[in-house]
Amino acid sequence: MVLRKELAGQGLDAGPHTICWHLEHQHKTTVSAATVSRYLARAGLVVPAPAKRPKSSYIRFAAELPNECWQADFTHWQLAGGRGTEILSWIDDHSRYALSVTAHARVTGPIVLDTFRALCGRHGPPASTLTDTTARSARPGSPAVAAGAAATGWSTSCAASAYGKRTASRTTRRPRARWSGSGRP
Repeated sequence: MVLRKELAGQGLDAGPHTICWHLEHQHKTTVSAATVSRYLARAGLVVPAPAKRPKSSYIRFAAELPNECWQADFTHWQLAGGRGTEILSWIDDHSRYALSVTAHARVTGPIVLDTFRALCGRHGPPASTLTDTTARSARPGSPAVAAGAAATGWSTSCAASAYGKRTASRTTRRPRARWSGSGRP
């Protein structure tokens, strides 16, 4: 305990491995880092912090039904000749099925909207979409999203992180005036 206070007082690392090294090289005493860690925890000198993620973080979110939620994102990719390209991907969140994977010189709002409309024609419209809101992607309130929302009868909303930044844009279909009996509102 005294050695830990001395090391911490000098602004040095005072963790179990450092204390073991000092005990072995300066005091000719060999103990395991686990033993030092247990003594430090019992003395209330450290707050135990698990190194592993909590098991709840391994549970993957997935939509319950096909076409319940589609996710879109784009990735930058460097080609062999040195030129870059951007890959736009749309996946069904339920099955992780790749609905569309296309490469473009630059992904723009109109490209995202055109691809989305083509997918709706092929697969039917999803109940909602989930996209990131980077500076270049189609943000809620942008002309492309506003035009798409007006044309398709969808509304847009944006989730905020703890830091007040936009982290994801979720677009959801407005409910129909009455139940159609098709199993989806």
